[in-house]
Amino acid sequence: MFLKRKTGLYVFLAFRWALLLIGLFMYAKNNTVTPELVLTAVLFQTIYSFAQIRNSQKIRVLTAILDACFSLYLISQTGGLASPVVVYSFAGLITFKRFVTWNAYYSIILLYSLLVPLLFSSAVSLSMYEYMIKHFNYSFVVFIFFLSMGMTHYGIKVVRQEYRKLMMIYASSSYAASAKIQGIIPYSEGVLKKVLDDREVILCLVSVSDSEKPQSWRQTYYTNYLIQNRPYSFKVYTDVPSPTGEVLPFYIETLKDRHGTIYGWLLVQAGKDELTVLHKLYIHFILIRLEADQFVKGELAYAAETAVAKERDSIAQNIHDGIAQELFFISIQLFQLKQSLPADTREQILPFVIEVEKKVKESHRDIRQFIIELKDEKRKINLHHAIEKLLQRVTERTEVKPTFEKIGWIAHEQLQIEEAIYHLVEEAANNVIKHAQAKQIYVQIEVTSVQWAVTIRDDGIGMTLSTGNPGGRYGLGGMESRIKSLNGAIFFHSEPGKGTTITAYIPRERSMAYV
Repeated sequence: MFLKRKTGLYVFLAFRWALLLIGLFMYAKNNTVTPELVLTAVLFQTIYSFAQIRNSQKIRVLTAILDACFSLYLISQTGGLASPVVVYSFAGLITFKRFVTWNAYYSIILLYSLLVPLLFSSAVSLSMYEYMIKHFNYSFVVFIFFLSMGMTHYGIKVVRQEYRKLMMIYASSSYAASAKIQGIIPYSEGVLKKVLDDREVILCLVSVSDSEKPQSWRQTYYTNYLIQNRPYSFKVYTDVPSPTGEVLPFYIETLKDRHGTIYGWLLVQAGKDELTVLHKLYIHFILIRLEADQFVKGELAYAAETAVAKERDSIAQNIHDGIAQELFFISIQLFQLKQSLPADTREQILPFVIEVEKKVKESHRDIRQFIIELKDEKRKINLHHAIEKLLQRVTERTEVKPTFEKIGWIAHEQLQIEEAIYHLVEEAANNVIKHAQAKQIYVQIEVTSVQWAVTIRDDGIGMTLSTGNPGGRYGLGGMESRIKSLNGAIFFHSEPGKGTTITAYIPRERSMAYV
């Protein structure tokens, strides 16, 4: 209460001092006031003020009772019920509210209001009714005091109710805990119902997150209705048919996020202008909280999705650059092994090599499929990307500058073709680094709906094609065999001191789409 605070108590005591001095001054205008009466009144008021400031509850109660008794004495000395000190006397009763409930306080006021005229009417041998008629101004003072206390009581009650509603809205810890258990929509509806004096509240969201409980059939009905019959204004009173066919009045507010996108509607069953300014203010506060919750959930979901995507991308890339490349290499080794098997043991060993090669290719296909699934899309890690990585890796600690040009792109290609192109570029690049003494290597891959065209060119010392390239790991014969196994064609052009150019063409299946 107001008097329980130091500042409020000081204001009240100053107000009582002012009433006492004004009352004595008004009485002294037409009557004689003895110095003893003034001194006694000032002395008692001083003691009363200091006692009320003390922290002792017993002293406060005792001085409040003594103050009521002293007020009766002061009234008797200054003209009875016609005394201007009557207002001062009733103001002293405000102190009792600090110790009792409102019901008890009203009883104290009523008792005191009847006790004062009873005592003074007995002193002059008149009935209380007659005495009250003669001093009608006293009845007016009592009425005004009762009215003031009643309005104060009502005002405090309303303020406390609104304060509780605000605390309900801003109770962050309970909001988070309750919303987690109930779900944000049921919890928000419950809070809105309480702050809107138990009116029916329906929250309709266009899309509900996976963590949110599904909307009820009633919410689904009103959501579908509002999607088909958009309100003509952001806030509007309108009639809406219920699921049972009954037309009900509703206050409808469109819910928009901070980007201006509509994510739902709030329906409150209320007639036109039935909701007060405070009601709409509470709605605004809660909807701000709801929108913030939706925004945070969206941001968290996006962050989680991005983090998962990055992690999956990293794993897929590591698999592609590690295991997948090793399987590429093993596949090529097996191919070379098949070509170099001695004639006397070829028939005996070849079936085993073919079986191992088959298993390696199956494993490679499985890993490529895992990569596609990890990337969560049909194709992100493709041949172009792999060759870029290859050229970077091969030339990383050399003086050779790689240039890679890609023309066209396809959604999917046979594994054997990709392997052949990749290892053609890999073998040629390694030969350039080891033997060509080049400063630059240029790789161009062009794909059409008909074929793949691969060009690898360097500015090195060149070579004599008749003697091949014995210094290379596999030699030109291996490149030629690989391309021809896919019904392709490969051409070598080199002159001493002018570099080497390798051009390969590999036909594509017509069923594959060209982009």
